[in-house]
Amino acid sequence: MDIVEIAAPVKEYFNNFEFEFERKFKSNIPLADQVIQYIAEKKGKRLRPLLVFLSAALHGKLTSKTMSAGIVVEMFHTATLVHDDVVDESNLRRGARTVNDIWDNKISILIGDLLFSKTLSSIVDLQDSHAVAILSSAAEQITEGELLQIAFTGAPTLKEIDYFDLISKKTAALFAASCQLGALTVGTNGEALQYMEKFGGNYGIAFQIMDDLLDYQGDSKNLGKPTGNDLRAGKVTLPLIRALETAEEDQRRPILQLLQDGVQSDEQIKQIIGFAIDRGGIEYAKTLIHHHTQLALGALAHYPDSTVKKSLFELVKHSVHRDK
Repeated sequence: MDIVEIAAPVKEYFNNFEFEFERKFKSNIPLADQVIQYIAEKKGKRLRPLLVFLSAALHGKLTSKTMSAGIVVEMFHTATLVHDDVVDESNLRRGARTVNDIWDNKISILIGDLLFSKTLSSIVDLQDSHAVAILSSAAEQITEGELLQIAFTGAPTLKEIDYFDLISKKTAALFAASCQLGALTVGTNGEALQYMEKFGGNYGIAFQIMDDLLDYQGDSKNLGKPTGNDLRAGKVTLPLIRALETAEEDQRRPILQLLQDGVQSDEQIKQIIGFAIDRGGIEYAKTLIHHHTQLALGALAHYPDSTVKKSLFELVKHSVHRDK
């Protein structure tokens, strides 16, 4: 199933999302509108608002607050991406030039700040202190995750426990918050929010491990970025962490030296990927993707079968079997 088919149970909200999102994006500054319009045109799959809508539909009938929650999570996510590209010095995102590449870092940072401000003002539309608490917690975790990523960049001896701390904060926190916010907008509370947190959090972890795995196995044309880009940027992720932890010292030494010197050439990338494959790092990452996928889907076992539940199942499967 593709995203359009998966979104069928919430088709009206998902189809109307772009209009509402861009309307909320508008500002009174021509330069800001120009940059924001560019960002809006380079949209991704809108997974987080889709999670809001499907999670809401799993618990009741969608409301205007559900749309507001979808806008809030996507606006917040977009703001983090704009800032991410500055921190990472990226020039490509989803196959297109980044804001900082077309304009400059100053404008990128200010646009990100503007989007964060709009996110804060949009939270008011939810009129729910619990929703504010959930999003605030996610924002804090994501910021901590960004700082951890900077701290860990160029650290070839990163431990698996630190990697999971990083991705739980940087990616999974907003997935979990999206699911919880969706449920909240239809009046759900209590135990159901715990199920949604478990579903979204584990889905987010599986999603991020898959994203990191694609840096080793993906097609650069589909990804919109060069394969091995994380390695070139000094980011050590799960496949390599596992390979380094299980390798003998004489096997580890040349790889660690490459990472310390800075990976640049395609040959060096091939050497590291080959090492990760030979030492079982790729298969280990796949095993943990499966593990967290099952934990996510297990959280849905508390709900009766429905088209919405099926769509959530298919969304997870779509994400962990993707090539971009």
